[in-house]
Amino acid sequence: MQTPLVLKFGDAETRVQSLPRSNVAVQLDLAVGVGALAADVLRHTPPRPLEIERAIEIVEEAIMPVRAQLPEAFQLICADPQLRSLSGQEHSAQDGDSDVSNATARWLSIDAVEHLFNRLVARAEGRPASQDTLAVDGASAARLVLVREILHHWHLQGLYLAA
Repeated sequence: MQTPLVLKFGDAETRVQSLPRSNVAVQLDLAVGVGALAADVLRHTPPRPLEIERAIEIVEEAIMPVRAQLPEAFQLICADPQLRSLSGQEHSAQDGDSDVSNATARWLSIDAVEHLFNRLVARAEGRPASQDTLAVDGASAARLVLVREILHHWHLQGLYLAA
């Protein structure tokens, strides 16, 4: 059984914590937040390619060392409405095989996140907004970078988006 952990975005930090009454107690504050990443690094709309690269470096430095402090098997749950909105039609329904009891939760796979990230990069490289309506403001870009890097470096197949 995988331990459910909640991912919460803050301005100055990102928190990963266990659910109330969980058998495993986890509370990690990652030293990178959506607000700070948007204000300090992802300053243009859309962000410039070098800003995205710098954001990736900052996120990697914050998330890679803490993986060892997490349970071996876990699944992430995120109730962030902006991430849910960003995911749009990039999700697939998850049938059964879940420790998440919230019937309104939906699965956002690593492939869907990668597709969203590639759309962000295309906008950063000049794709016109008329060809892609993905939100590319700093806070949206920060959410995508954080989720993408967390999924990759923590070897997760995706996360649940809760309502």
